[in-house]
Amino acid sequence: MRTSVILIKQLLTVLLVITVLACSKEEERYVEPDAVDICNENPCDNPAQCPDACNADNTGNTGNTDSHISKEDFNPEGKVTETDDGYIVEGKLTMETTSDETVVFTEAALDMRFNEDGTLRSVSGSVEIPSPSNYFEFADPIRADIGYFSGKFLNDNRDFEIILKEDRSYWVFAIAASFELSLGANDDEDATKPLSISPPVGGHITYIADYSDPMFFFSQGKDSGLGGDSGNDGNGSTGSDGGDGSSLMSASFGLSKNANLLYEPTMPVENLVSFDAKRVRGGTFSFWGVFEASGLLYEYKEFGGDLFLSDPLESEISYDYRSGINGTIDFSLDITSFISFGFPIGAGSTAVVAEAVTDGTILAKAFVNGLVDPDLSWWPDFIPVKPNGHLHTYGYADQTGIFDIGLSGRYEIEMPSGTQALEGSMTATNDSLNLNGAVTIEDEIWGASMVFTKEETSCIASQPTNFADGISETVTGQIDMAIETTEKALEDVKKANETYEFELSLRGLRAALPTIIDDAKEAIDDAVAAGIKSGREQADKILDENNRALCSDNISSKVNGLVKPYQDALDRLKDAVDESNDTAQTRTELEAALRNLAGLNKIDKSTTVTITHGNKKILGVPKCTQTSDAKRTVNINATILSSTQVSQLNEAAENVQYIAEADGIRFDAQQLLDKLPSMDELERLKDNIEACVAELTDKIGDVGFVFNHDTKEFRHFMVINGEEKEVAAFNIFNGDELISNARLELNMCNTSDELFKLKEAAKLR
Repeated sequence: MRTSVILIKQLLTVLLVITVLACSKEEERYVEPDAVDICNENPCDNPAQCPDACNADNTGNTGNTDSHISKEDFNPEGKVTETDDGYIVEGKLTMETTSDETVVFTEAALDMRFNEDGTLRSVSGSVEIPSPSNYFEFADPIRADIGYFSGKFLNDNRDFEIILKEDRSYWVFAIAASFELSLGANDDEDATKPLSISPPVGGHITYIADYSDPMFFFSQGKDSGLGGDSGNDGNGSTGSDGGDGSSLMSASFGLSKNANLLYEPTMPVENLVSFDAKRVRGGTFSFWGVFEASGLLYEYKEFGGDLFLSDPLESEISYDYRSGINGTIDFSLDITSFISFGFPIGAGSTAVVAEAVTDGTILAKAFVNGLVDPDLSWWPDFIPVKPNGHLHTYGYADQTGIFDIGLSGRYEIEMPSGTQALEGSMTATNDSLNLNGAVTIEDEIWGASMVFTKEETSCIASQPTNFADGISETVTGQIDMAIETTEKALEDVKKANETYEFELSLRGLRAALPTIIDDAKEAIDDAVAAGIKSGREQADKILDENNRALCSDNISSKVNGLVKPYQDALDRLKDAVDESNDTAQTRTELEAALRNLAGLNKIDKSTTVTITHGNKKILGVPKCTQTSDAKRTVNINATILSSTQVSQLNEAAENVQYIAEADGIRFDAQQLLDKLPSMDELERLKDNIEACVAELTDKIGDVGFVFNHDTKEFRHFMVINGEEKEVAAFNIFNGDELISNARLELNMCNTSDELFKLKEAAKLR
């Protein structure tokens, strides 16, 4: 009996282990691939966990109030449990679509919720993913978690590679296991291809479906590739098998029967704006050997087996064909006259359009637009020019291999005279590599044109539009300096004559000064009298108001003290004027006396006076037996000299020192002027030189240099009168150096020689 009990216990233990393992397997099978915040992803379907989180905005995003699928479109079978806003089905769910296709969800465990009008709001749970009838078929049943969302919600909250239509709703499946597909192509059995898909490590494949289109998209996710070891080189390439479609290594793909896959170029592309595509595939794609683009390729083309060609344009295309891709681009340009070189674009857009040509055939062209990072590892360093910063890339290639690619931005030309900045665009075609742009120096714009070949680089500089004007000013600079010298000599003669004439007027001023002094003294006396009067009036007021007698005051002495500096200045000037002995010392004293008086032309002074008052004489008591002092202020405001008199005194002070030598100064200045070319002669010479420069610049053609790639040597040249002449090295963007070389070659416009001859002729006069 005891043995039987032991056996039963052992059997129960084994059964318990099996049950736990089975549950573990089942849990592993249904594990959520991502840690999802349900209150952020779908609050309306989880009211218990997310109270008050379901608002109008969330409902609009996750609840699909604009859904076109209604409750009548579904037929649940199996265990169906009604809920407040829908039902839970365990079994099978059949859906009828507007695309006339019946979709059957088997092994379903779904929570179906509907809006008040009966339209589908949300779906959650898990199912076996149904295969569409005409595009692909899963090799084995695949179970996945499922959700139902609006395109707007998915665009705002999920990081898929594609942009979904915001006004449409999508079924979203999270596939955590590897699986295989058999791809069909519109009922074309010969186009059927097997395809193996594996999720990234720790991630999943997202399968998006819009059964009303129908539209399907398999997404690898932006942050993880599709794993595997069958040829993926880690750069978006699927190995060297040319993309035979046997495995999906690092790309997503999808299709839409009614073109509901939206392509929007991240950078504007010529001849193409956003469009609705019918199919999309991620990977690296070759465009006729000119460049490769990596990213999602959108095509307006029916679904077919050629979807997985490494060069999607190898297959036949129609007149309405369009495609676009955003991502990285790698160019490989084979230029006949130069070399083959390539460069990468870190972020760009490519758009392909089909154009009708004259012979009635269709020609595909791929237009590109993007930015090249400032990484010069790809740049051909043997040419004397380099980019300086980001370059903007644009242009096209067509299916015959013809290309025209531009690289615009800032460059630096390396010349013997130094590095010169250039703003322009390099153009690469099958036959040539050129660079055209502008060099700006002190607000003047020079043209620059460069041609690159295997052997050499040639550069031609084009002069600014106002080039002749600026050069004329430079060449005639020596004449302008001579004109300034003559103008100064004329000014010196004028000043000498004015000084000489002033000596005569100073004699008249000497006679007038006593009158000026007398007038000033009279004005001072009047001011003193007015000041004393003001003081007396203030004293009388004190005596009257207090019935007092005046004992003493200092009004007169105080007021006269205020004007003493003015009286002294007048006396000083009078003594200096009366001095008849004319020496340096007396002239110095006269100048000082004139300046001193000129600075004292007005009196604006005040002083405090003391008024002592006391009792009046009464009954034998003498006055002023008891005294008190009172303080009052006396102001003097008077103009001693008029403004005209002040100007005369200052002018006399400026010229006193020159009285004795004025005539000598006038003679020396005139003698200097007589030995210089006249203004008329200099102006005529300047006009002649300017005419010569105009003729010279008309004779100058191209100027530039040729750089030999092997010897690293520069050869400078200049075209004069249609003939190319080799010249010494110079800065081809410098007008002064250009004209200097041209004058040497033509022996014209020699300003120095002409001016020297003119000066020598003047000396002989």
